[in-house]
Amino acid sequence: MTTIPESTSVPSAAGHSIAWPRDREIPLQGEPLPAGTVVVSADSHVMETADLWKERLPARFKDDAPRLWWDDEGYSHLEAEGRSLDVPGLNTMLVEGREGMLDVDERIKDLDAEGVDKDVIFPQRTLSLVGLQNLELRDACMRAYNEFLSDYCKAYPDRLYGVGILNWWEPDAARDNLQELKELGFKVMEIPSSPPGVFYNSRAMEPMWDAIEESGFPVSFHIGENVQTRGLGALGTFQMQQFSPFRRLFGLMTFSGILERHPNLNLIFTEGGIHWVPAALFDADRIYRDFETEVNPKLANPPSYYWWQNCYATFQEDPIGLELLHHIGPHKVLWASDYPHPESTLGYTAQTVRDIFVATTEENAKAIVGGTACELWGL
Repeated sequence: MTTIPESTSVPSAAGHSIAWPRDREIPLQGEPLPAGTVVVSADSHVMETADLWKERLPARFKDDAPRLWWDDEGYSHLEAEGRSLDVPGLNTMLVEGREGMLDVDERIKDLDAEGVDKDVIFPQRTLSLVGLQNLELRDACMRAYNEFLSDYCKAYPDRLYGVGILNWWEPDAARDNLQELKELGFKVMEIPSSPPGVFYNSRAMEPMWDAIEESGFPVSFHIGENVQTRGLGALGTFQMQQFSPFRRLFGLMTFSGILERHPNLNLIFTEGGIHWVPAALFDADRIYRDFETEVNPKLANPPSYYWWQNCYATFQEDPIGLELLHHIGPHKVLWASDYPHPESTLGYTAQTVRDIFVATTEENAKAIVGGTACELWGL
């Protein structure tokens, strides 16, 4: 007889079965949180409007504007440069179906019901445009999105904080682009985790890292690029991979010396959980020890040093990670709801936040659920 450890069951306040985000009900919050607690979702999402690029791009790009549209059954589709940018087999209603993803007032109703004070908002479909071949069009599309998101957040400026997208392929443009993001009111910005044709560890990218460090903007990296859902088991397999994707990126930023050269550069690894961190730090230090004669450049400190100097990570539910918190640093961890995706805590956010207070000290919990986010981004 096989004995299954109890710890392998899904450690979720939601149980083993859960409705699609569009159908989830939000129960009463239950016991109030300790006085002084500010709850910040460090990762949520917005749905772009159908007319975003059509209406906001400069006139010379109107004929080439990406086309976002919904079919008669309610599924969204994105086309650009004569090709579909949809993910084959992905049920868009599952990930985009919540009304509050597009309607800002409905979003606020959901935040109120779940006890979330502030929301850090990432895109839904925009980063599907990372592979646009026309670089001028790509730049115009990202600027148009940033303007849209800035306007979206203005409805509730003390609660909604958009994540602006920085031009990541023209390092010499970064300084001006960062100033534009500041003028649009952004406090948070991101670049893709693994954009095609761009190598962050290239010497040519150094002006971008210099500009980001000088600007004071932390850099957010988010999961979800290059989604693969073809074949039996592909969706589950891809999700297993993408929900812990940051070992490579942490290694790249560390072993390349980017973090050593930029001690004031802050990185936020978003939606990859936190349980990966202790093993990654141990492995990085061991690899550097075992291959020290060959690695280039030589580092002044072991790789794990740069986690503590530069890095943060977000999670929705990660009880294993919380058990390992002393290896990660409670001040290096940010909670997020991931509103309103299937893996979000939508519908049981209040319980998930209370569970953090059970898992660690009140001081640590207050930092994790919002205090560190407020300090890091100046919310």
